[in-house]
Amino acid sequence: MARRRLEAALQVGKDIENKSVDFTSIGVRHEISVSREHKGVYSLQFNYDSSSLAVGLGSGCIQIYDPKTGRLDKTFKKPLYLSYPVMSLRYNPKRQDLLYAANAKGVVLSCKPDDESCAEIISEKNNEINALDFSADGFSFATAGKDLSIRIYDTNTNKLHHEYDGYHPVKHSDNTFKGHSQRIFAVRYHPENNYVFLTGGWDNCVKVWDSRTRDGVERLITGPHICGDSLDVKGYKMLTGSWTSKNALQIWEHTSGSLERTVPVPCGSGGEFLYCSQFCDNDAVLAGGSGTNSVQAINSKTGQCLGDVKFSKPVQAMDSTQGGRCFAVGGMDEHLKIGYLQ
Repeated sequence: MARRRLEAALQVGKDIENKSVDFTSIGVRHEISVSREHKGVYSLQFNYDSSSLAVGLGSGCIQIYDPKTGRLDKTFKKPLYLSYPVMSLRYNPKRQDLLYAANAKGVVLSCKPDDESCAEIISEKNNEINALDFSADGFSFATAGKDLSIRIYDTNTNKLHHEYDGYHPVKHSDNTFKGHSQRIFAVRYHPENNYVFLTGGWDNCVKVWDSRTRDGVERLITGPHICGDSLDVKGYKMLTGSWTSKNALQIWEHTSGSLERTVPVPCGSGGEFLYCSQFCDNDAVLAGGSGTNSVQAINSKTGQCLGDVKFSKPVQAMDSTQGGRCFAVGGMDEHLKIGYLQ
């Protein structure tokens, strides 16, 4: 994930008060109404200096908010044929004034918040793009979704550089196939490696890829059932949030792919069922979904729940910045909430 590297660079020379002290609580800074006509929040993304928050909506609209004030700054106008949910948002690390948006029609848009314009740069025929992410250096980005293929594009030209096929029963009848066999919902580049990325979806596994190799897949992690933007990488650790009733939140060792620990998610009788999860500073993780209709902050080492932010309907989108000191959460509830860890 390119943003994590750039955020770290921006923090050089800045003192974050009590950085080494464990978080003890979670709170809400702003609660923002989302019109019913927008059909829920599907994706969220802070920019690199945390000064703005992009919100992808079920109606196909994209809105930009000021996280400090909670004020709506801009709304991107959309063509009628692009009235499809905005499934993934990422700022371009090489051009931080550009926001890339991928939607359920298989289209990638390049948006300029300065003039509120969007241009179609990629169209993947017969696909629904669920996930997009940039490499650490920003020279490449990957897309993945319904058609099971993973595509790597050149950021400068937006041209397809490489495509890893999804499973096909005729083409891959010899059992040598290495790609995904069901829909992909998450793709995440390693923040310290320009070629390594992770993918996960409905086929109960996470695959670790290296785009320098012919086949791509370097490692298979069996178990996680990924249904949203619930893969994260930090150093030598990977975080997965599965849409399962129990053992949904897990930390894995990146090099070996072995399970390090399962992080308990307080859920009562409703089950855990996670759609999103992220690493934060001070051993904290954020996780949200449909089991509790909330996002919870949990100390991953002690298992202590630091608190939660509740909704009336499933949480399906989340992003954090400043190591979790600012985060945003949304879903099918008619509210977007901007919160904090402290």
